[in-house]
Amino acid sequence: MEGAVDGFFSRIFRGEVKPLHIGRRLIQLIDGERGIDANGRRVVPNTYVVELSPSDREAFGRDQLEMSLLQELTVAVREYIAQEGYVVEGKPRVSLRTQPDLRKGQFRVEARHTRQDPAIAALPPLPEVVVTATPGGERPPSVLTLPGGQRVELRDGEYVIGRHLQSDIVVDDSNVSRRHARLVCARVGVLINDMGSTNGTKINGVLVSGDQLLQHGDVINLGTVQLRFEAT
Repeated sequence: MEGAVDGFFSRIFRGEVKPLHIGRRLIQLIDGERGIDANGRRVVPNTYVVELSPSDREAFGRDQLEMSLLQELTVAVREYIAQEGYVVEGKPRVSLRTQPDLRKGQFRVEARHTRQDPAIAALPPLPEVVVTATPGGERPPSVLTLPGGQRVELRDGEYVIGRHLQSDIVVDDSNVSRRHARLVCARVGVLINDMGSTNGTKINGVLVSGDQLLQHGDVINLGTVQLRFEAT
């Protein structure tokens, strides 16, 4: 895991908190939080939250660099867990969050076990995506399926999801806030964050904390309203 994080981020990032430091802390946390279940398996947490100071978070930005960071850290965590033969419930995830009480150069990484909603776990998986290049060389857009079956293509840019008619993606339901959640879409992926909604935003039954990278087949809950994400 260290090698992957080292090679990727040493070339592109010059902030106060180095992504390599975060990667190393994740390794320590995975090993330190492992436990033994009733069947003798070595179990580790499936959710990792990286907290950064406002200035260090700003250094990462909110574009492709932050998405690349989350993507690389998530892949590295999964590979390390598989390499060590650890057991984890569902798909391990890494998210970023700004913590105002941290000074520049400081960061924290939290780990926890989060249980997936059984109803969501019972949903049939989406087929794996086979990406076909368009004539212009561009990747086809990701897709968000709304409650009524409407499919919204997500191209590069930002989308506000909410009940307000001026939202980019309107979900007319009383459980959805006027400006509920935001999607940031770029070539390397799609980020989601809650915009201070009343009923919260969940991914596969787990409350979103900070910016989180969406993955193919994710179920998004805005209050009680369910959406589904298809990546490309």
